[in-house]
Amino acid sequence: MPKRRDKKETVLKEDSPAYHLSAGEAIDLALLKDSLAKTPWERMQANDDALNFAESLRVAMEKRNAKPK
Repeated sequence: MPKRRDKKETVLKEDSPAYHLSAGEAIDLALLKDSLAKTPWERMQANDDALNFAESLRVAMEKRNAKPK
């Protein structure tokens, strides 16, 4: 059975091998850290806000592209 880690031991390290990218690529770990600082409920609310915004953009594009009758 794998050893259970204490939450205090789990740390996101920028130099972790999982976060190394090939030349010319970049990743902003600040966004990941910001997301992980939120509770699951706060992340779900942010996702819901993004979905609502995307829907409002879709509706606006449909109105803009609507053909007059």
